[in-house]
Amino acid sequence: PACGGPLTLRPLSPPIALTWPALDGGDVDVAHLRGQVVIVHAFTTWSVAAQLDVEQLVAADAAPDVEVLGLALDADGRQLVAPWRAAAEVRYLIALADDVTRAGRSALGPLAEVPTTIVLDTEGRIRAKVERQLRPGELARLIAAARR
Repeated sequence: PACGGPLTLRPLSPPIALTWPALDGGDVDVAHLRGQVVIVHAFTTWSVAAQLDVEQLVAADAAPDVEVLGLALDADGRQLVAPWRAAAEVRYLIALADDVTRAGRSALGPLAEVPTTIVLDTEGRIRAKVERQLRPGELARLIAAARR
């Protein structure tokens, strides 16, 4: 939902270790992004709410200590996501979710809402999980909290 849905602030979890295929080839390993605040934005190409989050994600990705990782949940992967990325002019990392992640059995837990935005601190621990469209300015506040 665009306006409803929970924002979960979590106690520090153990660092997560997940790897997905990158849209541009190779793999994206979340553990290799430690030292930065990592924003995992689980989305689908057809979700209008997810598209409305792109502006905040692009702004966040411009910070030198933040890495945005779009996690495409589309079952058709590259066939849908590559043209979407080109049309949306998205430059941040995009990974393709595997069946385990789509089923909610990864370290990210269930991804029942699209979009879901997960904020990892510099140690790779989940600090927040937003299961809805981001509110204006919300991502910047979550990043600031994850830096502490």
